[in-house]
Amino acid sequence: MMRGKKGFEFSFGWMFAIIVGAMIIFLAIYAAVRLVSTERVAQDTASAKELEIILTPVETGFESAKAVAPIRFPSDTRIFNNCSAKGSFGEQEISIASSLGLGKKWQKPGVPVLFYNKYIFSSRVAEGKEFYVFSKPFSLPYKVADIMVMWTNKERYCFVNAPNEIADEVKKLGLRNIDLNESLAACIKGSRKVCFYSDLPNCDMIVSPEQKIVTKRTNESSQTVSYEGNLIYGAIFADPMIYECQVQRLMKRTAELALLYSSKSEIISAKSPSSCSLDMQGELGAFALLAAATQDSASLRGLSFSSETMNSKNKNMKCPLWGES
Repeated sequence: MMRGKKGFEFSFGWMFAIIVGAMIIFLAIYAAVRLVSTERVAQDTASAKELEIILTPVETGFESAKAVAPIRFPSDTRIFNNCSAKGSFGEQEISIASSLGLGKKWQKPGVPVLFYNKYIFSSRVAEGKEFYVFSKPFSLPYKVADIMVMWTNKERYCFVNAPNEIADEVKKLGLRNIDLNESLAACIKGSRKVCFYSDLPNCDMIVSPEQKIVTKRTNESSQTVSYEGNLIYGAIFADPMIYECQVQRLMKRTAELALLYSSKSEIISAKSPSSCSLDMQGELGAFALLAAATQDSASLRGLSFSSETMNSKNKNMKCPLWGES
């Protein structure tokens, strides 16, 4: 009986040690996962700030277009693009989430970085290891801002029968993951087929340069947005919701610039005996009201007509308010 009792006590001791050991291991793993999770949030927050720094030199300046070397991350990364048109100029919110082997593959992104003077056109959630970015100036009729277009190594585009100016731009900038083809059959499997001047059933996007619209098709529905000038790139690469928000933000900026040029016209007119540019003030004021009231891209067509009229007058003035854009 004594031997059995000792055996029982021995077994109980081992069981207790195993339970305590398991709890210690569990707590250690839990603490490690929490620590890694916290570090990931901090790292993702830092990465978003670094992205802001990287994107600053992408602005075109006096160039017609500009691209940067691929932005590379050590592991698969998600960039979340959120846009709000509220306030004077709206805002762009960019946050980052990285994937790791320990803990959840994806967790909530880090603290977002806010942009008030940048306009990034992309998917709402862009995922990959490499991110490609290029910028183009947007003018209506004066330069309003640089628009930035972003996509990843996991997104491949096939431009079918692209206009010469777009095909030349793709080649000149060496834009990656964009194929130029003359037929749908030549497109790589899995690529997003962007068809110009054609609405074949297999096209994922239909671009109509005559109507200045881009239609994006999904399995359930299709969405159409309008564009002017270089906004064609934003219309192709961005989610429609992001695109429409960015258009509203750009129009807010367009309106404010119109008022600034109107004030400039007043100053010039006061100093010039010939009342140079005096008749532009009323047009600029009306244009500012139209731009500020823009709620969607469909309104761009009407603004474009007014823009062309003002630009023609500006070119013919002895003291133009803005240079050629």
